[in-house]
Amino acid sequence: MNGPEIGRRVVLQRFAQALALGAGTGALPSRPSRGAAPEAAVDVRLGEPIGTIKPALYSQFAEHIGGVIYDGIWVGPDSKIPNVDGVRRALVEHVKQLGKIVIRWPGGCFADKYHWRDGIGPRALRPRRFGRWREETETNQFGTHEFIRFCRLCGTEPYLAANIGTGTAEEFQQWVEYCNAPAGATTLADERVANGDREPFGVHYWGVGNESWGCGGKFTPEDYCREYRRFTEWVPGYNVPLYLIAAGPNGNDVDWTRRFFQKWADYARAPIQGWAPHYYCGTTGHALKFTTDQWYEMFHKALKMESLIADQWRTLGEFDKEHHIKLVIDEWGTWHPEGTEINKRHLFEQMGCLRDALVAALTLDTFNRHADKVDMANIAQLVNNLQSLFLADGDRFVATPNFHVFAMYRPHHGAQAVRLEVESAEVSFQAAGRAAAIPRVAGSASRQGKALTLTLVHTHASEPVEVTIRLRDGAAAAVQQTVLTHESLNAHNTFELPEVVTPKSTVTDLKGATFVCKLPAASVTRLDVRLV
Repeated sequence: MNGPEIGRRVVLQRFAQALALGAGTGALPSRPSRGAAPEAAVDVRLGEPIGTIKPALYSQFAEHIGGVIYDGIWVGPDSKIPNVDGVRRALVEHVKQLGKIVIRWPGGCFADKYHWRDGIGPRALRPRRFGRWREETETNQFGTHEFIRFCRLCGTEPYLAANIGTGTAEEFQQWVEYCNAPAGATTLADERVANGDREPFGVHYWGVGNESWGCGGKFTPEDYCREYRRFTEWVPGYNVPLYLIAAGPNGNDVDWTRRFFQKWADYARAPIQGWAPHYYCGTTGHALKFTTDQWYEMFHKALKMESLIADQWRTLGEFDKEHHIKLVIDEWGTWHPEGTEINKRHLFEQMGCLRDALVAALTLDTFNRHADKVDMANIAQLVNNLQSLFLADGDRFVATPNFHVFAMYRPHHGAQAVRLEVESAEVSFQAAGRAAAIPRVAGSASRQGKALTLTLVHTHASEPVEVTIRLRDGAAAAVQQTVLTHESLNAHNTFELPEVVTPKSTVTDLKGATFVCKLPAASVTRLDVRLV
């Protein structure tokens, strides 16, 4: 590897101290590892709860861009591709495995150009518009009813993003009424019934604009706050408690947050339940061609989510001291340059490999550790775009390594996060011509009764590590270990070889209050512990 491994001990909560960005150099490491495995230690504080891990922390994002909706989710009811009411059947079957998550739609930047009435009524009569991207035609074949149907098929909850950039407050309020008003109550409710859905959609989550600092209107924080107030001044829920989400900053821009909330607090505090910063850790070169330093640098960027949550939470507390407003990280993930698309029409599509899977796991563990602060998080995006869980093209479909991480972490859903302390050597590397370092081991833990779930990410590219697990205030009666890894750091699943990167489970003989397990190099591990 490039750069020595330094031996000082670090605690997980100190992640933010060593997070600098840059571009690395070096060569991909050879594997398997050589030499004895160094040691690390993990203390699981069973008696120190943090908060309930909401399934919504594992949520998804589906925007009208490239191949996400058309060819990804929607193939049409007349397609030869197996489908349920026009929705790709293979996708439905896989999304069901993700649990009671939330799916955000229709954007993204597309949301602030989208007028919801274009996507209702007979599909043959819906208008065709220029889309937001490359002036591609938006057919509006997939609209509100189709999206709600997709969510119901998958057992997920909808999150609708409203148009502030080119829409009106009245348009937003009428969309809420159309979705949630009971049949017979209003003309809009009757229109929904006429379009095929007598029962209200019961949409709880509503985003009031998207990236309002950029593609959502290029507002100043103060101007966006004024618009937010107008849009939310009168929005009845029709027996559905509304969870209103304000567009947060680009990354960890504390100034944007503070300026918005200074305006918010000056005379009329509009209702806000969620504050939504976006954070893309971007790339360190190519999706599949990267050096050892770039392998580590990618995780270095991903771990900045820790400081983003801490800084944004602290700033919210200046104006909302009781923290009624929670964080909603409704766009996050990697963003690699073009070159690995399965279909050139799939804008921003990229091949997800083992490196992306570890980014996903590191980020999900971060959310778990802050379960008291983060209400929802939505990876970008569900299918055929950025750090997607699935790739689809025509009748072909495959789950990426990212999907397997989300499926592995499902036992955390609804469990009580407990405090975790990790001691391990750091791994050093070169970024932008200077030394940087990341924790070698990171993770999170949660419990439901006698069931403890411990997830650990081992970032070292070529060597395993032996980890001493210490259960404080408890002991293990049995332990099962599930591992996601591969000999190649850029290993990925394809239509032809769909199971190159998949998790493997083994029953161990580990037990007691203290036990030792080995983590392979470049791996994600879940320990399912049955407590005494």
